[in-house]
Amino acid sequence: MKRYDVVGICNALVDILVEAQDYDLRDLGLNKGIMHLVDSNRQQDVLNHFSRRFETAQNLVDSHHAQVELGGSALNAIRTLAALGLKTVFAGMIGSDPYGQRIIHRMRELGITERLGRTEENTGTCVILVTPDGERTMNTHLGASRLYDERHIPNHEIEQAKVVHFCGYQWDTDGQKRGVRKGIGIAKEHDTIVSFDVADPFVVGRNRDEFIDVITHDADIVFANREEAHMLWGGSPEDAAKKIAATGAIAVVKLGADGALVQRASEVYRISPVPAQVVDSTAAGDMFAAGFLYGFTAGKPLDVCGRIAATAASDVISRVGAVVSPRALEQIKTL
Repeated sequence: MKRYDVVGICNALVDILVEAQDYDLRDLGLNKGIMHLVDSNRQQDVLNHFSRRFETAQNLVDSHHAQVELGGSALNAIRTLAALGLKTVFAGMIGSDPYGQRIIHRMRELGITERLGRTEENTGTCVILVTPDGERTMNTHLGASRLYDERHIPNHEIEQAKVVHFCGYQWDTDGQKRGVRKGIGIAKEHDTIVSFDVADPFVVGRNRDEFIDVITHDADIVFANREEAHMLWGGSPEDAAKKIAATGAIAVVKLGADGALVQRASEVYRISPVPAQVVDSTAAGDMFAAGFLYGFTAGKPLDVCGRIAATAASDVISRVGAVVSPRALEQIKTL
């Protein structure tokens, strides 16, 4: 028997979601709809652009015009799994600052077992600018997360987990990569399922060969969207799903408004989308992964896992803020 359902390893961030306009993106020189890696000075510039309306950046964070929540791809998934009642662990790195304390406090509220390293570097933040069309433009300052390495891997918790879940965003520093590799090794030794979310076209572009190696030799479940799958394997989503499944992994290819493909060996499911008006697409992929893993750890058939995943993703995009609603959480439990 395993003590934990899912261990997440990822960047520990505070997400600051701000309602923005297209002219804000132009004034800041941002490319709409993508993730920008920024340093602390650039992050402060972005916050200052909006905080002028609220006198200070802290007033912006405290105002109803910004939403603040645990961030980072795997941490988004972990807090949703915790809200669904699973026994979860999260490992990452934070600073000794108010944002780091906010992460600790929120994890305790949610009942997430905390395995966080500490450093004097500032805690990472992600300022997410959500425009009226529902598109999100992310500005990520990794901060303390870049100092995570193999020394901080929660060995015992991985041994005692059904699944260890990590994301492509960890491929930023050599230390982070060593940490993930160590975590994978421990998982393999103790029959812990390895779940890999490719995470973002930006990181695929920088790490394509390494990701293919992880998928081919290590991953048991692989999450990728249409663009990421094409960048990795070329061809159609169906082609990518077949190639992932040929490695022995479960392929989960997200197709947005067209639903998703789930394939294990020759077993293929087309998951219908759950209709929703897109207000904010932030964390849609993270919540899809959370929904799928919720079903998977409960031993549900893959098509049911896909339906749960689609329900979670559909709900989170229907409002501003990367949080699945209580109504959707109850609906997921009935599935």
